[in-house]
Amino acid sequence: MMERDDMILEISMRTDIPMEDVEEVLEYEDLIMTEELLSQKKKKCIVMTVIITVFVLGAACALWMLDKKEKIDIEATVKKYVDKFTKEK
Repeated sequence: MMERDDMILEISMRTDIPMEDVEEVLEYEDLIMTEELLSQKKKKCIVMTVIITVFVLGAACALWMLDKKEKIDIEATVKKYVDKFTKEK
């Protein structure tokens, strides 16, 4: 792969554009690429947060429904695990 200075020189020679202008354009391009990568990371983070939130809400809703239909007893289960947790410490 060509080094940055060699690439600037090559582009400048082939297009008759001053090296300073070529370098400026390449720096601007690098900034754009960096911003795009950050934007993609932010989008990915938002999507993962939404997915995790939906999963947790779904689990909570399922537990609530099971408790309402008296399939499980949430209060007893929570008390059991809280007691177990406090005994271990």
